[in-house]
Amino acid sequence: MKSVLVVLAVVAAMEPLTYLAHRYVMHGVGWVIHSSHHRPPETRIELNDLFPAIFATLTIALFAIGRTTGTALLIPVATGVTIYGAAYSFVHDVYIHGRFFKVGRIAFLEPLKRAHILHHLYDGEPYGMLVPLVPRRIRERARLLYATQGEAAYSAELLKGGNFGSPGKYVVVD
Repeated sequence: MKSVLVVLAVVAAMEPLTYLAHRYVMHGVGWVIHSSHHRPPETRIELNDLFPAIFATLTIALFAIGRTTGTALLIPVATGVTIYGAAYSFVHDVYIHGRFFKVGRIAFLEPLKRAHILHHLYDGEPYGMLVPLVPRRIRERARLLYATQGEAAYSAELLKGGNFGSPGKYVVVD
């Protein structure tokens, strides 16, 4: 039971950690790598794919250290990171960006997709993925842009089709 609680706690802790890494590393010192993700894709694999490869390597190391040293707590920690990473990869790479393969519309993931569209549109908030907190000022900017320019406001395929003006589509943060 303790291991299950650790797994769940780590899954929950990954969203704020991911937010911080995305905001301060990927949009900071790591921008030289992450910027490939904010440009139209040129190849199936982008330079930004180094980030999940690094995170996966660190997680595999946690599993290995936990197994070889008998530090049992590292196994559920690594499991929690893996579960979050799999969910993140599916939502971000497959559902939102349509990389690797396409899936149909999944209603409960649409708010995450719209929030990520805002991230790409403004190269800023929201930085979270599975629990994206969209500041009111960003939501208002998006609503105004969409109201004045409609679909013509978006050049990238990813940014087409968001109904930014509909209530209840984002988590509101002041």
